[in-house]
Amino acid sequence: MLMKCEEQIHDLHFMLQWIWHGGRETAGRFMMETHPSTDQDVGALWGASGGRIFFGQVSCVSGTHKKVKKKTTMSDQPALPLADAVETFVASLRQRSVPLNTIKSYAHDLRLFVQAVPADLTIVTPEQIQTFLTSDEHHSAATRRRRYSTLCTFYHWLLRHDVVDANPMDRLDPIEQESREPRPLSPEAVTKILQAIPTSNLRDRALFTLLYETGIRVGEALSLLATDVDLSTDDEKIRVFGKGQRERTVMLTAAPESVRLLRRHLKQSHITSGSVFRGDPRYGGSPLPLEYSVAHYAWQKYCQKAEIQATIHQLRHSRASQLLQAGVPVTTVRKQLGHRNIQSTLLYAEVDQATIKQDLLRYQQRKGRQR
Repeated sequence: MLMKCEEQIHDLHFMLQWIWHGGRETAGRFMMETHPSTDQDVGALWGASGGRIFFGQVSCVSGTHKKVKKKTTMSDQPALPLADAVETFVASLRQRSVPLNTIKSYAHDLRLFVQAVPADLTIVTPEQIQTFLTSDEHHSAATRRRRYSTLCTFYHWLLRHDVVDANPMDRLDPIEQESREPRPLSPEAVTKILQAIPTSNLRDRALFTLLYETGIRVGEALSLLATDVDLSTDDEKIRVFGKGQRERTVMLTAAPESVRLLRRHLKQSHITSGSVFRGDPRYGGSPLPLEYSVAHYAWQKYCQKAEIQATIHQLRHSRASQLLQAGVPVTTVRKQLGHRNIQSTLLYAEVDQATIKQDLLRYQQRKGRQR
């Protein structure tokens, strides 16, 4: 056991040498590799903090590493700079395979947060956080609510790892989500936009037609891989990964144009693996998934050509409303759209006042015939 303790001291000695030379990330990985029982977040944060944070003590018990439950307090160690904490938090998200769009949103919000508050985590006050959340009146309520949610997640992570002693977010009033009705497009409007896409651009035609005929999210479509597409005759389907990396199968039974365009796109582009929707290699495009900004720019270009104002997400609203109006069971629509809560699906059933009026008229006519 004495030799094991000496080995631990030897490991920590080399780790400190790496940190001294700026190898913070290497030190974090070394800690996790040489101490398999170490939590990934703990190892990463230890390395990124330059050894300023120590999550418990390491003791020798029967030749194994064991964490002592008692942890050091903030008063016993120097404060971790906010920028370092943010960097390590984002790194921990990648380690946990959090969706890329979520990581990008968190990183963007926290980058702005670092610029708006003191660099020392321990002196950031609830009042300063509140000012950050409400300072820019040009931002929508949805943006402010997202930033609030980002900071809640960030401080919960800091508290869980004993980086802070208290969570200042507990002293702030939550930013409630505004209830907004879906805004479906008419079939005529969608057709006009899709017709504005050049027939030679199979990628964009396949992408936006798939979004319209299936109602999947744009992020789900852009992350689609060739291995996720099954175009077997009479059993066409795709596998998508939604919010929280939840996997689901989306049938293409009611998406005949999507099936036709996908077959042509994959054949013409010689795509047998990797991303289905990627940059055009003729113009220096990458084989990596198409960026949302590229898809957004293309969509706006086609909308402008069709002289229609619309967002990509309205294709999802349109499909959901059409399915419900056609009498497709709400449980089927919920499965197709990937809603966790059926109340989200029911919002689309409440949107069309003309349909409500027609249903009431038909009811009244049936009641009149029964007399």
